[in-house]
Amino acid sequence: MPRHLLLLMLLPAVLCAQQSAPTWARDVAAIVHRSCAPCHRPGQPAPFDLLTYRDVQKRARFVLDVVEDRYMPPWKPTAGEFIGDRRLTDDEIATLSRWVEAGAPRGDRDAEPEPPTFADDWQLGRPDLVVRMPDVLAVPADGPDIVRNYVVPVAVDRLRYVAAVEVRPGNPAVHHAVLMVDRTRQSRQQDEKDPEPGFGGMTLGAAVPPDGHFMGWTPGKSVRRNPRGMAWRLRPGDDFVLQLHAVPVGKPERVQPEIGLWFTDQPTEQVFDTVMLFSEEIDIAAGETDYVVEDHLVLPVPVTLHAIYPHAHYVCRTMRADAVLPDGTQKALFAIDDWDFDWQDDYHYRQPMRLPAGTRVTMAYGYDNSDGNRNNPVHPRRRVRFGQRSEDEMATLTLSLTLHDERDRPALQLASVDRDLEKLPDAWNLLMKKSQLERARGNFAVASRAIERACRISPGAPDVWVERGVLGEVRRDLAAAERDYRRALALDSDCALAHMQIGAIYGRRGDSRRALEHFARAVQLLPNAPAAHNNYATACFAEDRLDDAERHYRRTIELDPAHFSAQFNLGRLLVYVGRRDEGRRVLQAAAKLRPGFAPLQQLLRELGGR
Repeated sequence: MPRHLLLLMLLPAVLCAQQSAPTWARDVAAIVHRSCAPCHRPGQPAPFDLLTYRDVQKRARFVLDVVEDRYMPPWKPTAGEFIGDRRLTDDEIATLSRWVEAGAPRGDRDAEPEPPTFADDWQLGRPDLVVRMPDVLAVPADGPDIVRNYVVPVAVDRLRYVAAVEVRPGNPAVHHAVLMVDRTRQSRQQDEKDPEPGFGGMTLGAAVPPDGHFMGWTPGKSVRRNPRGMAWRLRPGDDFVLQLHAVPVGKPERVQPEIGLWFTDQPTEQVFDTVMLFSEEIDIAAGETDYVVEDHLVLPVPVTLHAIYPHAHYVCRTMRADAVLPDGTQKALFAIDDWDFDWQDDYHYRQPMRLPAGTRVTMAYGYDNSDGNRNNPVHPRRRVRFGQRSEDEMATLTLSLTLHDERDRPALQLASVDRDLEKLPDAWNLLMKKSQLERARGNFAVASRAIERACRISPGAPDVWVERGVLGEVRRDLAAAERDYRRALALDSDCALAHMQIGAIYGRRGDSRRALEHFARAVQLLPNAPAAHNNYATACFAEDRLDDAERHYRRTIELDPAHFSAQFNLGRLLVYVGRRDEGRRVLQAAAKLRPGFAPLQQLLRELGGR
């Protein structure tokens, strides 16, 4: 046989031999740099670096073991297609296995890629605003986990649209963090009542995901800008509430995270709504291996599901949520077969999921309180019930979704509240919300039954008397409404909503002086509430305090550029004081908000503008 034919016949075998032995330079470095290095690098909580050949080669067998077990890279969902999936493919795991079995060869040093570089500063460059947690969390060298909530004031002078947020814990003792926004100042009150900085518990007080956006920090979390029109709104006076879960790391640590914000001039066009499935019926005996908690919600309107945030504690082992469509089709929303409290996260769908009206969303969480649950740190095993401490248990699934029609929001909220009341019939806050929603629908009798029950259950809560008063107002019983507002103020002289409502009663009576007193107090208590500034400005206008009126109308518009009443009244005020051209421009802006408002159109005609 000619020699050149022999070489051709041998060539495929030679290539096979070369490909059967992966090298660091050619095959493995790219996998490690993409999937391991973001956490296993200096300054991150991972216990060692995985950047260079030597880093990985000396731990090659260990790396392979945790990868084959799917323990690393940390990614818990086994159903659902989510952004940021960190799992290795079967082919990538096979490549690592063959590399380790071959002795972890390095390959051509000249061809191996450089380790990735990471910004020592912020992931998206220097933020437009950086705020630091004012308190310091002292984490001892050893002991139990710590979960604590901290109020972080945010200094913005006008309504801002937030395109991205990054939480930098700055300390290896931080296990994970959850960030929400409180627009009520109630979290400050909780902080003041707690003798230590911050306040305890797994709930964040009155703080909520702003415009439905989940925010926080977990190891390796990437920061992304929200798509155009999907920024969330941050108003003057808003507070961040940062929940820190910290773990002792063998030496005392002082934790003081920073929060970076990137703004955009593009206004918010898409607001996300959140609904929560949950159960508080949790009572797991020691040794119980298969305790299941379930909940459901039937969606009364069509929605699009964008993200989910599951939450439980150490005893939970499995999670699953499904959507059963009206035609009986079942779609898996997500599943976690081996839940780990140490690797919780929120998950955003690659393709948002459209769910028609009548869809039944279900969740089922499984718990194992036996010695077979390696994730449960409590020894010996004991009975575990629902509670706010990490050694207690919870079962929640928060859905972030958008409505196909904004007018459907009350129906969705009412369905959620009614389902929650089936589980917690004596929850006064849910009864109060029921009253508010039914009142807005004109179902005054249903609203009255709900709020009367709330007042009986929790007569010491000022908010229930405010809602009872509002219901009295819409039923034209102003005397009863005023009594309820005064009762709320007797319980809490800083009840801002009571000040606003009783101020409005005085305003309707023509007593603008006393109205001003209450509106001024409401502005002090709720400096980020457009309605408070608008009411105060209107009372100032009536009292001929024109400079104050102008300032607070403008403040209202800064907080809410779509506030028609403030735009209209500011335009009227400017015309009244002789600044006709400026007033015309403001009125023209108001006309874009409500083009069919006859008094505004008449005023513009008189001014010679449209």
